[in-house]
Amino acid sequence: MDDRALIILKEGKDDDGRAATVAFRETANTRQLAGQMRRINEFLRSADIEVTGQNTGLSLGKDGQVIAPYRRSLRRIFNNADWKQGGRLAGGFWMGMERSERFERIRIDGERIADVDYRQLFPRLAYVRAGKPQLEGDIYDVAGDGSGRDGWKTLMNALLFADGPLRNWPEGTLQHFPSGTKLRDAIGMLAARHQPIAHLFGTGLGFQLMRIESDMLIGIIAHLANLGVTALPLHDAVLVAESKAYVAKDAMQAAFSMATGSSCAIVSIEFCPR
Repeated sequence: MDDRALIILKEGKDDDGRAATVAFRETANTRQLAGQMRRINEFLRSADIEVTGQNTGLSLGKDGQVIAPYRRSLRRIFNNADWKQGGRLAGGFWMGMERSERFERIRIDGERIADVDYRQLFPRLAYVRAGKPQLEGDIYDVAGDGSGRDGWKTLMNALLFADGPLRNWPEGTLQHFPSGTKLRDAIGMLAARHQPIAHLFGTGLGFQLMRIESDMLIGIIAHLANLGVTALPLHDAVLVAESKAYVAKDAMQAAFSMATGSSCAIVSIEFCPR
C-alpha cells in the first residue's frame, strides 16, 4: 500500500450516511501516520494467523468481503475532514466476522484467541476530558437495576457523537426502553445520572474520543509487536493468542494511563467458550 491508501481522510456523513474521501497533501503529520501503519502491516504480514474451516469454500463477512487470512493489511480512516477526529483501523478480515465465528475460526500462533477490550471506554474518556472522577459501577446502568443497559449504552454514545440536540432515537434503541418512553425523558434521565459530563452531550466530542481510542490501539499493537505478540485490532479491543491475553491486558491498562493520566480503565478478557 502507498501512503494515501494507508491513511484515509473522509468528510462528514451526508443524509444517506455516506462520507466522501478527501484529497490531502503530504505533510510531516501524514508521513508519521502512514509510517505507523506501514510498520504494523509489515509485522502482520509475517504473523502466524490462520482461519479454520476454509475447506468448504470461501465465506463472506458482514462487510461483504472474503474471510481469508491474506486480508490483514490495515488502513486508518479519519473523519470530518479532520486528522484529529476518528482514526479507527479498517481492512482486516476479522473485522467482518461475527463474534462467535472469530473465537471458533481464528488461530494466532496455532492457538485459539482471546478478546481483550476496554469497557465503557468513551464515557470514561469523557469523564477524563471533563476532569471529573469516574462514577462507581457500570456507567451504562442508568436505571440502577441493569434494565435497558444496551439502550442506555447506545443512547449515551449517540449523545457523545451528536453535533447538536439529538432529535430521534438512535436505530435499534427504543426497543430497550419501556413502551411509551419519550426521547427527551430518557435524555433527561441520562443527563441527571451523568451530570458531570452532560455538558459534553451534543458537542460532537465522540470523534475526538475516537482519535484517542485509535491512538491507544496503535501504540498497543506496536508495543505488543515489539514483544513478538500478534494483536489484531477491533475498535477498542485486540484479539491475541490465549496465552498472551494478560500481556495484552497490561499493555492496554498502561496505554490508557499514559494517554489520560488516569488509572480508571476497565480492561476485560473473554476467552473462547469451551
